[in-house]
Amino acid sequence: MAEVLILGAGVSGHTAALHLRRLLGGQHKVTVVSPNSQWNWIPSNIWVGVGEMAKKDVVFPLAPVYARKNIGFHQAKAVAIRPKGDAHDSRGAVDIEYTLPEKAGTTERLRYDYLINATGPKLKFEATEGMGPGGHTQSVCTADHAVEANLKLREVIEVLKTGKPQTLVVGTGHGTCTCEGAAFEYVFNVDHELREAGVRDLARVVYLTNEAALGDFGVDGMVFDQQGFQTTSELWTGSLFRERGVEAIVGTHVQRVE
Repeated sequence: MAEVLILGAGVSGHTAALHLRRLLGGQHKVTVVSPNSQWNWIPSNIWVGVGEMAKKDVVFPLAPVYARKNIGFHQAKAVAIRPKGDAHDSRGAVDIEYTLPEKAGTTERLRYDYLINATGPKLKFEATEGMGPGGHTQSVCTADHAVEANLKLREVIEVLKTGKPQTLVVGTGHGTCTCEGAAFEYVFNVDHELREAGVRDLARVVYLTNEAALGDFGVDGMVFDQQGFQTTSELWTGSLFRERGVEAIVGTHVQRVE
């Protein structure tokens, strides 16, 4: 019997666990370690952030799924990887610290024959002064962040309804951050909500990005081939920004938010 240990239960980790369970059969052990109790379909957070979807629509509890699929689950964070094992066992091991409330802070060492590291990115708001929770910005990076972002958007809309102009800036923060696509999608969701509320004419909407050009998306752009014609993502996105009246500022690195 082989033991497969998966760190992370997001899109990659959760998918790996389900496929491995199906492909390996019952004779092998599959275990997932994640500090989160719920799975979040992150791409839909942009809809939670404008109130078009509720948090419950983009998350579900992991434990019942893994119990049904005969997948081991530890609600914990990995704090050390020991690929050569230790004095007691030469197999690789991972030290974990539980985040499950009833076991919070306790530690354990898990052995593995195969390890999948699918922990994903770490949010690092502290890289930019004034950004993130406790700062002066909102986020759709997690479901809870998106709920708060929608509440703040509703407050701005109410101010706009009084006739007071407002500026809304949507984009990326630190110059090295990625996932520009989420900001691109969210800015047009915000634009739509403002139009639906009848206050778009009073709002200045700005897209702020570290991309070298519109449509870059961190992958040096794309080319669409449709009906015999080729269109670049820069041309396509630029046209969309002009059509919707959204200002775009590219090649930026946010140093401070006040």
